Amino acid sequence: MPPPVRRHSHRNTAIPLSEATGKTRCANPHPQISVTSHQLIDLGICATYLIAITVFGIWIGRKESGTQEGYFLGGRKFGWFSIGCSVFATNISITQFMSVSGMSRDIGLASINNDLVGGLLMAISALFFVPIYIRSRLFTMPEFLARRYGPAARQVFGWVYLVQSVLQQPTGYYIGGLALLGMFGFGNEHLPLACLIIGLTVGLYSVLGGLTAVVKTDVVQLGLLLVGGMLLSYMAVDRAGGWSALHAQLGTTHFELLLPRGTAMPWTALPGIALHSCYFAFCSIHILQRVLGAQNEYHARQGMLFAAWLKFLAIPLFALPGIAAVVLLPQATGDATYAALAREILPVGLSGLVLAGMLAALMSSADSSVNAVACVVAADIYPSIAKKPTEATGLRIGKWTGAALVVFAVVVAPHYQNLGTIYPFILRLGGFLLLPVGLCFLFGRFSTRVNAQGAIACLGIGSLLGLAYVVATSLPATKASLPGWLTALHFYEMLPLFFVFNTAVLFGVSWLTPPPPPDRLAVLTERVAGVDTGAEGRPLWQSFNLWLALFCGTLGLIYLVF
Repeated sequence: MPPPVRRHSHRNTAIPLSEATGKTRCANPHPQISVTSHQLIDLGICATYLIAITVFGIWIGRKESGTQEGYFLGGRKFGWFSIGCSVFATNISITQFMSVSGMSRDIGLASINNDLVGGLLMAISALFFVPIYIRSRLFTMPEFLARRYGPAARQVFGWVYLVQSVLQQPTGYYIGGLALLGMFGFGNEHLPLACLIIGLTVGLYSVLGGLTAVVKTDVVQLGLLLVGGMLLSYMAVDRAGGWSALHAQLGTTHFELLLPRGTAMPWTALPGIALHSCYFAFCSIHILQRVLGAQNEYHARQGMLFAAWLKFLAIPLFALPGIAAVVLLPQATGDATYAALAREILPVGLSGLVLAGMLAALMSSADSSVNAVACVVAADIYPSIAKKPTEATGLRIGKWTGAALVVFAVVVAPHYQNLGTIYPFILRLGGFLLLPVGLCFLFGRFSTRVNAQGAIACLGIGSLLGLAYVVATSLPATKASLPGWLTALHFYEMLPLFFVFNTAVLFGVSWLTPPPPPDRLAVLTERVAGVDTGAEGRPLWQSFNLWLALFCGTLGLIYLVF
């Protein structure tokens, strides 16, 4: 069985962006940016978008940035549409445009199993978890662990999330910079400048405007993302001869969701995908923060479910362009596929629109991470280490933390080219490092026997073990020393093994120690006075249960057909 990542014959991640279309560039010891008139138009579109979204974000968030609730939760005023759009825009990121499209070129529809299974877990979260979060009026996700297990669990989660975010934030800047350079044919030597432009844009409105700026710009950016992505998908499939022609040329393999073992995304990976999605759907701070800012329980649940529905768009947005590229650009490779496809088949102006949509995907994910990290530091970490914490000081520290994260990402991002293919690295990082957190939320929600001692043991041991595995399998020097059977397993096939181990630690330590006191279980049933569900008196077509049933039926039909 092949190793758990797709192998690409590229020496430098940026090089295939020119190789994909047979174009070469001569080495230049003194590189200069040469721009054609067509490229200038596309650059103008992207520049206009970046300036406009920055100004809009700062303006829309100016009124809610004076208090912690206003800055980090948008004053709890978000409706279901804004929540759903923001959750989806945050969840997809530019890595899926680049890497999932490249993976779709190799294995077809199976590459979007992450999105479909992730959508199912979002629906489950809306059903079982979101109501508890809203009824208890949580301010941050680590606060749930504090109420359920105690302050120590809150601190472990906060610090683990902080480390994970610091490591992951540069990946979006890096791959976004590659997208900019690849679309316009610029050399990799300009990557630091591209990362700086992205960082300035994201940093300005996310740090100055808070969650209101993040959510409202996400709605706008999702619209641009969908227009650009759908446009490229339609034109690519049409240029390839249509759906029937693609199916006839490629056969059924590229149109199957469940592939056999030995492929890059076997059906045996589905349990691991579900476990990986547990964290992001049940307790991810940068995703669920906007859910906590909902007007009421109805808008929170419907917003999360709406985001699950939007996950179906992964088929036209990510899979179809990659599949069409097999016919249109047979020499394209890996992460270069999407940018090469956009550059080759789109006329001037439209390629700039598609690139702006890709940047929107990047910014929607990056800005959420900045706000989430700032919130964790201000509301979870700072109060635990300060002798006399104040809201004003916490807010100020949170903003400075967000700004520091942006600066760090801009400086470090160009060096991430040494990590090879980006998407599998991000999956490993999120899957193994944060799996224990998801388990503590999952079993803390449904089991009354797990306690603080078990949670601390699970979080500490599980996170360290996950981090060690990620590092060992990402660095060639350490990977070569690992047993062959270990490196041969798909990383999604490894997740169930980590799940069993972490679950054993959680329940084993809990059973060896006293059960949790009643006050640690109150968060599962409490309802803060004055918190409105917002569901009473609504017609059937607005029912959460109706749309949940339709979602499950649609998902089942997709797997039945493909």
